[in-house]
Amino acid sequence: MGRARRNSPKTTPVPTVVTKKHTPQTARPVIQQNYHQYYISQYYPVFPPGGSHWEDMDSGNAKLVVGESSPPVHHKQNKPVSLSFDFKFYGHFIRNISISTRGYLNTGQYPSYVTDTQYVAPLSDPRLDSSLDKYASVRYKDSGTSFTVEWNRLYLTNQTKLGPFVFQTTLMKDGRIVFAYKEAPARLIDDTVRDVKVGVSDAYVPSLVLDGGEPVIEYHRVELGLDKVHSNAVVILVPQQTCSELRECSSCIGPSIVDFQCGWCQKVNRCSDGNDWLTASWKDAGCDALAKFPPCLSIAKSEITTFYPRTSTSTSVSTLVPTSSSEHVVINSNESRPTTGNAATLSPHRVTPGPNLFSVSEHPRNNHRRQRTIGTNVIVGILVGVVILIAIVAWTVHVCSKMKADADVVVVQGSHIGHFHHHKP
Repeated sequence: MGRARRNSPKTTPVPTVVTKKHTPQTARPVIQQNYHQYYISQYYPVFPPGGSHWEDMDSGNAKLVVGESSPPVHHKQNKPVSLSFDFKFYGHFIRNISISTRGYLNTGQYPSYVTDTQYVAPLSDPRLDSSLDKYASVRYKDSGTSFTVEWNRLYLTNQTKLGPFVFQTTLMKDGRIVFAYKEAPARLIDDTVRDVKVGVSDAYVPSLVLDGGEPVIEYHRVELGLDKVHSNAVVILVPQQTCSELRECSSCIGPSIVDFQCGWCQKVNRCSDGNDWLTASWKDAGCDALAKFPPCLSIAKSEITTFYPRTSTSTSVSTLVPTSSSEHVVINSNESRPTTGNAATLSPHRVTPGPNLFSVSEHPRNNHRRQRTIGTNVIVGILVGVVILIAIVAWTVHVCSKMKADADVVVVQGSHIGHFHHHKP
């Protein structure tokens, strides 16, 4: 199995900065907010007052991934865990994740060699080592409405003098993701180091049959700067509504989502923009073409423009489980030919979504508007023609009436002149 790599323009952030300075009771904290299409990131340079978003792992039923008595091999393994609730990730609902001691969660439904394309990473760094400190640990806790993982006293290999890292990530039932950093060295990580990630990413396989040569499409990634990782900082990722969450044709092609070109496929009875976990079945059913002519296209305009509120109602989780492969093909956009490698040394690159189902001008809701515009133009044209015809008839009648009046005057004048000359001496 391979991974298709395509270059894309960097996400253009839309900053909204609150500049009020923090005071103990009344002022709001400084917030930097950026838009990433699937998520909005909110960065707090200091823990917000009234709630630090830091979970107390010493209370409750926290469980160990690795700890003081763990065998050395456990410090380099991922631990599979099942959530007690459905967690919305990129518009899909998941239950199964795996915890890495290297500072990230794998959210993928695919084999381990593509985990670098499906992740939640508060600080993913292959140099983080939980075996360098006697009191280091990786723990997790599930409250029923949130799931928290804590990486405690982890050091960077060969850079122990920098100090330990202590940080958490929390998955909220409503889909929010929290990165909280309690301790992080001031001189964090050189930006040139590869494989260091802070953010989230998702991918899909564009084929129902996995033969080891099919590319894996990493269709979106939220990349947060390493400057966000420092002591007492918090980052919150707020999920945005996606096409796959819309359950009706009218809401799918309507204006309720402006950031995606959604299309409705009656054959599979779902909404999509062509980039999600079910892309393979979507394409296999020929939905790229069917989505251009949805069955609800002829419904009333008032129904099309009805706003459907955003919901996070859970649906069944996809059970697609591809087979594994020992090797994969890496296609780098800057290289003329693919190279074969092992996933352990793979450094992911940013890629773009696949092609949209249709251009903006081809979108069903735009076609519907265009049809309404054509009909309106025809009616207006007919009315204008009728007005012109009436004007012509009125002008003709007016001219004829005037000509008749002029003729009568001539005859009268002629008779009068003749009679006058008849009596001349």
